[in-house]
Amino acid sequence: MSKLDTRAELIKLSRMTQVTEADLAFLEDVPLPALIKVRELASDRVFSDGRKLFQNLASASKLMPNGLTAMIAEKAFGPMLCARVAGEMPWQRAVDLSQKMSIPFLAEVTMAIDPKRVREIIRNMPVNHLKAVAKELVRRGEYLVLGGFVNFMMEAQMRAIIGEISEKDLLHIGFFMDGKHQISEIIRMLPENRLRVLVGEMQNHKELWPEALALMVHMEDELKRQMGDIAVEQNPGMLDDLTDTVFSLDLWKDALPLFACMSPGTQFHLINVAAMSRRDVLEAVAVNTDIYGLWGTLLPLVEYMSVSQRQTLGEIVAGKGEFFLQTVIRAAAAHDMWAPLLDVVRYLSDNVKDAATAVLQRELADAPAVAEKVRAQAAERGLAIP
Repeated sequence: MSKLDTRAELIKLSRMTQVTEADLAFLEDVPLPALIKVRELASDRVFSDGRKLFQNLASASKLMPNGLTAMIAEKAFGPMLCARVAGEMPWQRAVDLSQKMSIPFLAEVTMAIDPKRVREIIRNMPVNHLKAVAKELVRRGEYLVLGGFVNFMMEAQMRAIIGEISEKDLLHIGFFMDGKHQISEIIRMLPENRLRVLVGEMQNHKELWPEALALMVHMEDELKRQMGDIAVEQNPGMLDDLTDTVFSLDLWKDALPLFACMSPGTQFHLINVAAMSRRDVLEAVAVNTDIYGLWGTLLPLVEYMSVSQRQTLGEIVAGKGEFFLQTVIRAAAAHDMWAPLLDVVRYLSDNVKDAATAVLQRELADAPAVAEKVRAQAAERGLAIP
């Protein structure tokens, strides 16, 4: 469960229920699927109340010409009532009526609609009209609303809207997208020059890193590598900003798997940023790697660490106790990553090294073939495992 996805879902729930985010903080540890279900149930309850009345109003609207109906709706009914009625009328009529309403009013109607109840209206809305409404919503900063609608748009509609909004706005909208499976598809719609601008926005607006991470977590590995490589090419210091953000907001669960997907060159730059030499950051890395069972992700990155980083990481692991060390050793065994583990152990102080090798010996006692292999690799590093 992504911490960033949970935060986005709580913001949506806050908007839906008119309850502050602070008052919903107790839900932070609830599984994401359950949070989504709660929001969907709340939406169903809201949009089911008084449904018969709105169905009657939708039927009555057929008695007047579209132009007159649209004028009365905009001048007298208001956006909330129009949103409810729109969900109860045939999509053809709703689309026709929308053509006779002002764009600012349609934007307000959109803000009051449950997208899944008007999916056919969205899919059949003329592209130019949809673009105009999207631009108005962006102008108002209604990224949450747009994020909810993306899942129901046709590819041509998405391409048209992407062509009208900035890369910064795209990051904000992506944070609130319901259909995270579409993120790679949407990013591929950007030409390379716009992808570079997107990465550059992260450098110019450090507050966007959470939104960027929320997108990158759901991208296909190829795109993760591409964006990481662009970041290093444009400014290697961006990776230091990324690490600081991950540390300060405790986003390791999202970031560690992302780091593992980066190309070797980008991983080298990442591991060698200033933040990664700080003991508090390395301790956060080790603790969160253990919490989320990601040692198979972290151990390969040891190859890019300096001697001092390896020594610090080893001291942190050893200082967490024997059970913690056993977990790391078992992860090394499961992923056949003895070399990076031994490269950490070799730089420990003598007393810590002796304690680590004793635990390693006990863990290998029942696997003589593996023990022989590990002893040979240890000897190459000046380590003796009894």
